[in-house]
Amino acid sequence: MTPRAGRFQLGNAPAYVALATKDVTVRSRPGGKSDIVAVFPEELPWGSPTPFLIDEARRSATGDTWLKVLLPRRPNGSSGWVQRDQVRIKPVTHEVVVDLSSRTASLLRSRRKIRSFRVGVGTAGTPTPTGRFYVTVKLRPPQISAAAYGAWALGLSGYSEVHQTFGTGDGQIALHGTYQPWKLGRPVSNGCVRMDNETISLLAEKLPLGTPVTIQA
Repeated sequence: MTPRAGRFQLGNAPAYVALATKDVTVRSRPGGKSDIVAVFPEELPWGSPTPFLIDEARRSATGDTWLKVLLPRRPNGSSGWVQRDQVRIKPVTHEVVVDLSSRTASLLRSRRKIRSFRVGVGTAGTPTPTGRFYVTVKLRPPQISAAAYGAWALGLSGYSEVHQTFGTGDGQIALHGTYQPWKLGRPVSNGCVRMDNETISLLAEKLPLGTPVTIQA
């Protein structure tokens, strides 16, 4: 029996990530004849696959599966459609929710809060952007500067709305550690979310690529 065309659920996990298995062509709508909006490489410069957080799955009348995914690029919140055969799908059980007003973050597993911690957030002039993002890459020294990013940096799909660059980077925001934990709970960053090195090391261990990170005011 041919599966019915239309939207369908991938499963019961809190979220699903699509990991590139080849260069990924992103289209404006499901279907091979729609406009191409972006092309992403199979691997990032650090050797890990390009990840996409899946927002919706849809089956065409011809039986092809298309995935609406969040894109790791400007403007924040960009999305598009990729064909199923370009990616490998994996369930994700964890999620991070950052609350800018209380300057705290929570780690959730299967939608239940299991830990909360203080964070440093962007200043009034360099605010942390809000929205639904996800982990795109996990880096640690010497891949990153320990002085600037602590024990780990978990790059996100979001970008600063003020800075076009951070140092040699392109303005991508991250969850990262710090060797100045006394500054946590304050607006001190260029837009990234800072936490103590023990916490960011825990997150680096537990959170796979594609883990959702919601930043709310």
